[in-house]
Amino acid sequence: MVTVWDHPSFDAHDPGAGHPEQPARAGAARAGAARAGARWAEAPAAGAVALGAVHTAGHVQAILALDGQHAVLDPDTVLGPGSVEAARRAAGGALAAAAALGAAGEPGFVLARPPGHHATPDRAMGFCVFNAAALAAAALAAEGHRVLVFDPDVHHGNGTQAIFWSDPRVLVASMHLWPFWPGTGAFAEVGAGPGRGTTLNTPMPDGAGDALYRAAFEARVLPAVRAFGPTRVVVSCGFDALEGDPVGRARLSPAGLAAMVGALAREAPAMAVLEGGYDLDNLCAGVAAVLPALGGAATPWPAAPADPPPGYAARLRAHPLLGGQEEADR
Repeated sequence: MVTVWDHPSFDAHDPGAGHPEQPARAGAARAGAARAGARWAEAPAAGAVALGAVHTAGHVQAILALDGQHAVLDPDTVLGPGSVEAARRAAGGALAAAAALGAAGEPGFVLARPPGHHATPDRAMGFCVFNAAALAAAALAAEGHRVLVFDPDVHHGNGTQAIFWSDPRVLVASMHLWPFWPGTGAFAEVGAGPGRGTTLNTPMPDGAGDALYRAAFEARVLPAVRAFGPTRVVVSCGFDALEGDPVGRARLSPAGLAAMVGALAREAPAMAVLEGGYDLDNLCAGVAAVLPALGGAATPWPAAPADPPPGYAARLRAHPLLGGQEEADR
């Protein structure tokens, strides 16, 4: 059974009327988790020292100083009076889930609001404040694990990529729409220094659905993951690649997302952290599908793989972990 790390503060993060990252997302995710038969645990609050594992002291202190206030960090990222505690609980829940995953292989799902994968070491952006998934991965790597961070959010997780760009202990594998905000995540971005080859970007064409996601996942992501050999998996679990999301243009189904998560959970024990997903029905259905996959349930693909567009298939097989070299993106 998967443990859901939750806290009432996740309902209190309110960026304001009309913002896609609405408080109702927490209830929708809870409903999906309840449908999957999860058990609940309280997410603790991460302190400044813990947050400093992936963020600069300046960023941490600047955010903590806003506790109880309303603040506009950028046009997309808005804090209400309860947002700082929610961000600390999202980070703390990820660290608690990582501790359980690292010690006993116990799967977990962090009902994190605000999300985190766009948060860089020194900047909040894209609805994100503290990078909870990166904190979990860093904690697992510090314990000696080889860690996969898999990010299927429709937007590239630029913050997570930046944090682990030169770290050979963590493979950051992202499948995201391209071209799309935030503009990072090209095929040719593969990491640097000792981390060269441990960044794996798989840009997806507009409107990609289950068949093309399956083709890209099976041709590129799964072979690279097996070459890397993770001992633990952190899923930076966005649901905005699901068909009908108001801010995404992909057409993945909940079953397709769960098939990818399940395949990776069979490679190594896995946990997940909530990222995007702004259609409430999709979010509920997606969480209900993903949680059993995290726990090891068999999750078949809903579609056969499609033939990739001309020129795209060759890009899928060009990466240092697959014995190839990336060409410059044009």
